[in-house]
Amino acid sequence: MLGLIEVKKNWNIFFIILPIISLSSSYAFSFYNDSRCILFIYFLISLTPIIFIKAKNFNRTFAIWSIAISLMWSTVFGLSWNYIWGYDINGEYYYANQVLLKGFWDASMAVGYNSVASVNLLAPIISLILDANIISIFKILYPLTFSLVPVILLKAYERLLGQRLWAELSVLFFMFLFTFFTEMMALARQMIAELFLALLVYAMVKKMNPLILTFFLLSLAVSHYATAYLTMFALLTLIPLTITNLKRKISNANIILFCVVTLIWYWHFAGGIEFYYLANIGYQTLLMIDEMLSLQYSQGLALIMGNTTIMRELAKWVNLVAQGLISIGVLAIIYRILVKYEQVKEHLEFYVVSLTFFFYNVAGIALPLFANRLNATRLYHLTLFFLAPFFIVGGITLSKIAHKVMVRQDVHKLRIQNITKTLTLFLVIYFLFNSGFMLEVMHDPQPAQWLDKMHSPSWSTQEIFGAKWITLYKQPNSTIYLGEFKFPLFLGLGVRTLSFGKEPEVTDIRNKHILVYLGKETTINGEVQGVYLDAGGVPRSHFPQIRETKLWRQLLDYNVVYACKEVLVYNN
Repeated sequence: MLGLIEVKKNWNIFFIILPIISLSSSYAFSFYNDSRCILFIYFLISLTPIIFIKAKNFNRTFAIWSIAISLMWSTVFGLSWNYIWGYDINGEYYYANQVLLKGFWDASMAVGYNSVASVNLLAPIISLILDANIISIFKILYPLTFSLVPVILLKAYERLLGQRLWAELSVLFFMFLFTFFTEMMALARQMIAELFLALLVYAMVKKMNPLILTFFLLSLAVSHYATAYLTMFALLTLIPLTITNLKRKISNANIILFCVVTLIWYWHFAGGIEFYYLANIGYQTLLMIDEMLSLQYSQGLALIMGNTTIMRELAKWVNLVAQGLISIGVLAIIYRILVKYEQVKEHLEFYVVSLTFFFYNVAGIALPLFANRLNATRLYHLTLFFLAPFFIVGGITLSKIAHKVMVRQDVHKLRIQNITKTLTLFLVIYFLFNSGFMLEVMHDPQPAQWLDKMHSPSWSTQEIFGAKWITLYKQPNSTIYLGEFKFPLFLGLGVRTLSFGKEPEVTDIRNKHILVYLGKETTINGEVQGVYLDAGGVPRSHFPQIRETKLWRQLLDYNVVYACKEVLVYNN
């Protein structure tokens, strides 16, 4: 009997089983389109902050890893069990495959996907060593590597905050943003870059061997251009600390070396296209500085101010509350730096870099076109590497101020524990909205994309075969029209396509060889995807009935050249 009680109390068993449940749920969603199992795993994960605050007898580091991999597997295998899905990862897949086919990396091709070693060297080398295909490497090994990021951050935050529970809640806050387990799963190069970014965070709170730190920095530099650039500008703010008597964890030599390698690498590889983009972003932002805080040009501001459904509006406000707490935490740290310098000087480098990443968030809202290039959600996710602990700091600071104003006395230890419990309950709500759980159970008309296989960049086996048929039998000068969600599928096959605009139709009627590819949303639901840019450059999709579009009238004069249950291909 006592043994049974001990098993029930041992939460290690729960965290061992959690990834298994996630994988089983993903299988059901992938093959049977049954999202109830995915919602079940999300509900279980939403309760984990309560486990961390209530239970004691379990391996907390393993629990963080278990939650991370469970979240990743829910989308990596849920949207497509046997194939990759999403946008960028298909371009990465194509160029990594080109390296294997040619036997060398042709770094001269001016394409962003072709400019990083994290895809064009690492993936082919692993493929040759393990005799595995690139799809398996991207779906299994890259997420497993990325699952180490929260564990590294946990150890960094423990040293930074000085309390294990606060560090754990900070890491959960980092993971509970949907970008972590959705968008990132379709960005192979950024997964590798963020592993080294997490190691840099750790190096800022615990001094590391200079040679190892140099390796981490250089690996980050060649893994992902946007992450490298943002880190480069942030690290440059540490150079003025030379005038202080601070014992530095990151030397100026390391910073300068990192900057030089980053600039030279992206100036040279892929025809310097990413260096050109960096210069172009700066130039356009300066030209349009008078459009600051303009809904038309700021993606971050457009996402905050835009109208949406009731449940999405609630989700937006939950995230705004979290960002408000981060802002309060940042202000609290600035106050400590100015007034209580001795208390914070040990981790001053981390705080200075954190302020730069906080500025990136502000710039994503205020500056024209700044967030548009990287995508506002990815930008916010990146900044959380440094800002996640400020969620806890901000929550505690706000509660202390409110208590002192109302009760006119300092917060005692018991009150701090109650504040931590409140933040824990907030994390439960935060995840239920961010995971798409609330949108799904409340039948929101705009469900989370990763829970809607019909309206997302994921494809059935029949759709993949249909696309491969086109690559084999299309004429060299053919133009292929399709919905935007089908574009990445062809990108991974090395085929250029044109996506329908807001009004689905064939616009290049002079071309003699036109193919129209229609997938399951058309053959099953009778819909076709139209895409347009909303305020702030936010891409929007709508799905009108195909019989109500200009495209339908055009297809009456076309011939069906390929047909199956989920694919129709028309030829003029």
